[in-house]
Amino acid sequence: MTPWSWYAGEVDEFAYDLACDEPTREAAINAAVTQLEVGDQFQIIEARSSEAKRHADDDGIISFLRTRNHELVTVTMALKSQVGGHNAN
Repeated sequence: MTPWSWYAGEVDEFAYDLACDEPTREAAINAAVTQLEVGDQFQIIEARSSEAKRHADDDGIISFLRTRNHELVTVTMALKSQVGGHNAN
């Protein structure tokens, strides 16, 4: 099993593609905030997966095997300023 790492994705989406395999919660938030606008929401989760091919689906994707610390985050001006996001409206 892989070590615990952090992921971020759009709310109500299956994929966590705003941030992948980040070492900390803050790193996942920062990666997501740079791609979104003030007022947008996203979800973060701490997860473990596997490198074993037996866990892969037909497309070769391995889902999370364990998850914890799921939460919703709203992009604020403070978060944008913190990560240097200048595209805030």
